[in-house]
Amino acid sequence: MVDERGEKVKSEARTTGFYDLRDALAQPDCAVCRLTAESADRFLENLLWESVNDPSSRRRIRQAGGFCHQHAWMLVRTSASLGVAIITRDVLSSGLKTIEGAAFQPASAWSLRRVRAALDSEQPAAATSELVARLEPQAVCPACAWVEKMESVYLGSLLDNLLGEDSLLAAYQSSDGLCLPHFRRALARVRREAVFEALVNAQQIIWERLIGHLSEFIRKSDHRFQGEPWGEERDAWLRAVAALAGARPDRER
Repeated sequence: MVDERGEKVKSEARTTGFYDLRDALAQPDCAVCRLTAESADRFLENLLWESVNDPSSRRRIRQAGGFCHQHAWMLVRTSASLGVAIITRDVLSSGLKTIEGAAFQPASAWSLRRVRAALDSEQPAAATSELVARLEPQAVCPACAWVEKMESVYLGSLLDNLLGEDSLLAAYQSSDGLCLPHFRRALARVRREAVFEALVNAQQIIWERLIGHLSEFIRKSDHRFQGEPWGEERDAWLRAVAALAGARPDRER
């Protein structure tokens, strides 16, 4: 909306997400992958330095059984050993209480559960199923929950600002675009045909460009052309993996 103040109204409506996206689109890989990874890093940094002794935070971490594999290892950082020790001791102590006094509970020799387990080695053992269930996470990884929230913010901001004056469309077209998982999630949120067409056409341009780089990489890998210098197609194979699966978690940001 524009009134007598003109662009001021529009600029005030712009959220931090817009400027974060604009900057991230100028960097390699999917902008939303990059931004959510940075959000997870900030979340864990804040936890370690500000909230490690917060009762509600500790309770959520215990309910989740700690963090997922990716975010658990993201906790490991310089000078964070004390915070990690406090968190992991808390979760392990909870797990220890769960297994204390646990008993093997075999089914009777002729029970249906025992017959199924005997016929299918992949079938969970009935005798340990109760303890297994108690050890299952009762909540999602807290960092994953935060990432999901921020992912929604960034996808919404991208779609809201893809068209119009001073839009993100040009920056998007010249970027690596969204990875396939985030492209699907963005499409699922589109409600306007103009935004749909802009997003799909931009992604088509990006994928056509990447396919061209892959073709050139494959050609130059042929022994007949190995004397030719490498150009921007040199890392096309890595960019293609990121385009299909999302940015590599350990990629330098």
